[in-house]
Amino acid sequence: MKHKIFKTLLAAVVATITFCAEADTETVNGIKWTYFVKNGEASIGGEHFSSPDIPESTSGAITIPSTLGGYPVTSIGEWAFNDCSSLKSVTIPNSVTSIREAAFYGCSSLTSVTIPNSVTSIGDDAFDRCSSLKSVTIPDSVTSIGIGVFGGCKSLTSVTIPNSVTSIERSAFGGCSSLTGVTIPDGVTSIGFGAFYGCSSLTSVTIPNSVTSIGDWAFDGCSSLKSVTIPNSVTSIGDNAFSACKSLTGVTIPNSVTSIEDGTFRGCKSLASVTIPNSVTSIGDWAFVDCSSLTRVTIPDSVTSIGGGAFSGCKGLADLDGFIIIRGVLYGYCGEGKEVLIPNSVTSIGDWAFFDCSSLTSVTIPDSVTSIGGGAFSGCKGLADLDGFIIIRGVLYDYCGEGKEVLIPNSVTSIGRHAFCDCPSLTSVTIPNSVTNIGDCAFEHCSFLSSVTILNSVTSIGSAAFSGCKGLADSNGFIIIRGVLHGYWGEGGAVLIPDSVTNIGDWAFCGCESLTSVTIPNSVTSIGEYAFCDCSSLTGVTIPNSVTNIRGGAFKGCSSLTSVTIPNSVMNIGVGAFGRCGELTIYTDKGNSDRLRKMLENTGANVKEIIEQKAKEQK
Repeated sequence: MKHKIFKTLLAAVVATITFCAEADTETVNGIKWTYFVKNGEASIGGEHFSSPDIPESTSGAITIPSTLGGYPVTSIGEWAFNDCSSLKSVTIPNSVTSIREAAFYGCSSLTSVTIPNSVTSIGDDAFDRCSSLKSVTIPDSVTSIGIGVFGGCKSLTSVTIPNSVTSIERSAFGGCSSLTGVTIPDGVTSIGFGAFYGCSSLTSVTIPNSVTSIGDWAFDGCSSLKSVTIPNSVTSIGDNAFSACKSLTGVTIPNSVTSIEDGTFRGCKSLASVTIPNSVTSIGDWAFVDCSSLTRVTIPDSVTSIGGGAFSGCKGLADLDGFIIIRGVLYGYCGEGKEVLIPNSVTSIGDWAFFDCSSLTSVTIPDSVTSIGGGAFSGCKGLADLDGFIIIRGVLYDYCGEGKEVLIPNSVTSIGRHAFCDCPSLTSVTIPNSVTNIGDCAFEHCSFLSSVTILNSVTSIGSAAFSGCKGLADSNGFIIIRGVLHGYWGEGGAVLIPDSVTNIGDWAFCGCESLTSVTIPNSVTSIGEYAFCDCSSLTGVTIPNSVTNIRGGAFKGCSSLTSVTIPNSVMNIGVGAFGRCGELTIYTDKGNSDRLRKMLENTGANVKEIIEQKAKEQK
């Protein structure tokens, strides 16, 4: 329904655009078909949101005519059968070569569809929300299963994917809760973001040797998945790729993988053991959180960093006192004691180690502990003082009070990660001279925070520290603190970032789907992690000569982004910076293409070509 409303709203706008041809109609087998003719070929339903589509009353079993008005029908247009909720089956003629975007979106009674070998492309969301569709065979003329093509097809029990397919895109089968098995053919090289998320009946999956990457959330919520074979061809497994696969009992990580990302096996409650190969150098935040059956984990010497909460909630790894200690780091506490004495074997308390231990009333930290991670005591209400502050060793870990105007005490030297996150009543905060550091996400989503006093004693402010604090936004919707753009609450469209910004912070514009263009001034030197992720309407961007660093995920998921200007001032491009973008044409300075190509090799960018020219100047 939301797509139908969106289509109606756009009709007035799109009506002003020059159409390729005028609509014609012809009645065949009692159905009034609306079609457009272009280059001697007919397209059912036209090519734009405002084009008339097939009447929603169309019902039962239908056969699409191979000709209309004497012209061959070669395309099923965008939204052609949108919300034809009584349509039960469709036969598509051999004349059709393309099924376009959302062609059958919301056909909730559609149980079967015959796709002929003549079809070479199936558009994004083509069968999205066809909740009664039980099986489908994709012809071997198709090379890619696009974004959300079968998303929400909750009755789909089987699908045949031909060897011609090389990529399974984002959310392609997301929410197909009846899908019990799937064979991924040898031609597939990538499994996209959330490709099989929520396929709760999927019991097994074999990933072929052709696959090199498994995207973020790819198999998230596949709660019946018992086994998975990951071949040596896979070099990257994305964030939360197998999270909430609560039936998964074992997994072998191949030597080709160098990192286990954030939340990769989060909530895999049946996972009993895991062997991490020598190729792995890092384990991300929450990588194995709540893997409560995990009793054995082998971590090789190659691993130099283990993220916060990586083994939190892994009760099977806990000692007799309830402590989960690996390599001297305390990752979690599973005991029931109110007064806790941390053993001398601990040298570091990891991020979120005692998160939500609300019954904990006292904790004794030995001198052996040299560092305490962010959020380590967040939610430990029993440790809070009378004003609601949880302060340990000068760090403010959490605020459990209900005050609107908060004065942080002088005993605080650092405001920890997420310390005031989601405090709905907070309207103003005064930070004393004793504070030198404000942690990541410290005030994130404090939506009513309208006043904050930050003195010169503060030398560092963490990423996304004020993200979502819309009460701090200026009249143009920018949240700018000390030159860092922490968030944007404007209406999108064409956005001009002011010259006062020196750094575009992490997640600053993330999810701003209305953003169509952005002008980045020469004052900006760095673009943060996921700064523009999922800005799906952004088509082009010019990075100014002042920028030296584009961090990981900066433009990830900008599916319409096809044109980028990257000058030779850029010295680093993070992993996934342009992942899941469109096919990119990249413009750069003369003599910079080889260096730029090397930087982009492992970032997930789909580069069509790199064109050397004098970098475009910012206006």
